[in-house]
Amino acid sequence: MTAPMRWRDLPPSARTLAWWLTVVQIVGYTTSLLFVWNTTRLSPPGIVSRYRGSDPDAAEATMHFAKSFAEMLTVTHTHLLAMAAIFAFSGAALCLCSRPGETAKRWLIAEPFAALLISFGSMWLMRYADPRFAWLLEASSGLMAVTFYAQAGLVLADLRRAGRSPG
Repeated sequence: MTAPMRWRDLPPSARTLAWWLTVVQIVGYTTSLLFVWNTTRLSPPGIVSRYRGSDPDAAEATMHFAKSFAEMLTVTHTHLLAMAAIFAFSGAALCLCSRPGETAKRWLIAEPFAALLISFGSMWLMRYADPRFAWLLEASSGLMAVTFYAQAGLVLADLRRAGRSPG
């Protein structure tokens, strides 16, 4: 049985690519969280207002209009495909890390994909069934973010230990 391939086994150019891809993903993911905070304040009432629309009689509320079916499809389609690619890259990078153990790696790799399906399923349920699904959307998206940052931190730490060349 051969030992699994690790970052230290790859050439410095591959480690440099992984380093910069991870850094740019962190900046991009953080920017998306700032956008979500700006549009929803990361709260269930803000999420509901963003997707179901706000009360037009509420003077203090920002005017939000309910997302149409076509808008919901567009948001779902673009986010699922883009985020699946992000998590494929971060999961593949995590596979090459010496830590954590195999069981933790498998959980960290699978969790964001499950959270994506739960998040977007709950977004549709919140929009068309019951606004209380905003709590599930917030919880699954929050866990997905924590998992992403854990993956990125583990990858950057392992690349540092493997002697990544920054240039």
